[in-house]
Amino acid sequence: MNRSILATLAALAAFAPLSAAQAQSQSHAGMSAQDHAAMQAPANGVATTPADNAMLSSAPTTFSATFPHAMVLTSLRLTGGPSNQAVDVALSAEAAPAVTVSAPLPALAPGTYAAAWTAKGADGHQMNGVVRFMVH
Repeated sequence: MNRSILATLAALAAFAPLSAAQAQSQSHAGMSAQDHAAMQAPANGVATTPADNAMLSSAPTTFSATFPHAMVLTSLRLTGGPSNQAVDVALSAEAAPAVTVSAPLPALAPGTYAAAWTAKGADGHQMNGVVRFMVH
């Protein structure tokens, strides 16, 4: 390759990250921090509400997870808040496997929380994760 082509490619490569970041920020213009957090790419193909790193203006009343295939939520433990206590959330023992599962949350005071969850598929495999969020 000649030098001018290499120089042009190098210049384009240097601007590519800036262009992608600029396009992303423009496509999210006017969105709240909560909406933006909800759009983040889910880990392991699992999307949760609240989303990981969400900053919420009001306390969520339910936790939900959407999986790539049907699962049953087998455990959900909340840690954090003003007392930093761990609370096991009561789950339905008779829940059928579903792509989206949910559980009611106790009343949450403003603070930072972590929701550690475990789910089980009909074939016996398990998935787990931790979602961190803040209630203002």
